[in-house]
Amino acid sequence: MSQHCLPWLRWVLIPNFGLKRCHELLNYLDSPQALFLHPDRWPLPDSIRQTLKDMNRLGEQHPVHRRALEQLAWAETEQHHLISLEDQAYPDNFQALYDAPLMLWAKGKPELLKSSQVGIVGSRNASPNGIRHTSDISQQLAQSGLTITSGGALGVDAASHQAALKANGNTIAVLGCGLDIVYPKQNQQLFQQIAEQGLLLSEYPLATPPRPGHFPRRNRIISGLSDALIVIEAALASGTLTTAQHAIEQGKDIFALPGDISHANNAGCHRLIQQGAYLLAHVNDVIEHFQLKPSRQHDRNKETSDYPLSPLQQGILECLAAESMPIESLALQLNEPMKNLLEPLLELELAGLLEQHPGGYCLS
Repeated sequence: MSQHCLPWLRWVLIPNFGLKRCHELLNYLDSPQALFLHPDRWPLPDSIRQTLKDMNRLGEQHPVHRRALEQLAWAETEQHHLISLEDQAYPDNFQALYDAPLMLWAKGKPELLKSSQVGIVGSRNASPNGIRHTSDISQQLAQSGLTITSGGALGVDAASHQAALKANGNTIAVLGCGLDIVYPKQNQQLFQQIAEQGLLLSEYPLATPPRPGHFPRRNRIISGLSDALIVIEAALASGTLTTAQHAIEQGKDIFALPGDISHANNAGCHRLIQQGAYLLAHVNDVIEHFQLKPSRQHDRNKETSDYPLSPLQQGILECLAAESMPIESLALQLNEPMKNLLEPLLELELAGLLEQHPGGYCLS
């Protein structure tokens, strides 16, 4: 990795040097080196100015400089990248961020930062239906050539990344900790696969642990990278809605998936729709927004055309298209005795058209 990153690393690793003040300084500085060469020239708090002087005096013995060298050494490994504000790989979309990161840590394919991206965010505790919709939407968008960008969390985030990878598409996971830390632990294998096929990204230096305040800030990166944002299942008080708020402030279009009004996890999506977000009725709503060719992903009607469905089986699939439900609810909806549903349900399950979960049946 080129030594040109070293001044930026030394800058971003200075403790308590907020991004707002950093961006104010960029109006005065020609280069990051100038910050260290003439610390008395710039409008700085006394504590920061003293740190700069100490770094000049101690050189490589100063803790900040030693830490910067450690970060630089990490980037010498293949597929490890440090991307500063002045690098060609730095995302063009970040021009809309007033508090854009000065430095990014990346693992995988940094060229994806320049690709057309759609952000997909939602509940960590998504319903089976929410996960299914996330997987279908992500897979079709990835097959249409869009990069799927999300936050690497459990639930909707993980489902969107997994679906993009399954489709041999592109995906970016923006983390709220250093790239050398796996959080959440359950996603270790997923992160490894993303690093091999897509991109792991963070604005946090190596060894930075996940802290509650990191994730709201991480969300502005997701929306900042994305050309449009899809929200799938979000409670009214949730980190997902902070991502949507960032997207609104950045002038991005938002698509929200509607759902059952009795489920609290859908309230945030409905609120966004009331406030002007696009109602996401079909994945092609997003594809047309990007003016791409329709997805190559199969249409469900085409999927079932080779499998002869009885009227009862067609009714079962129509019921489950709205939400997953147990056999008792299906019997009530279809006005059929439960015993009459057992064989049709088994045949549909064997055909791969639906799945049985502890909470009932849902479409595959």
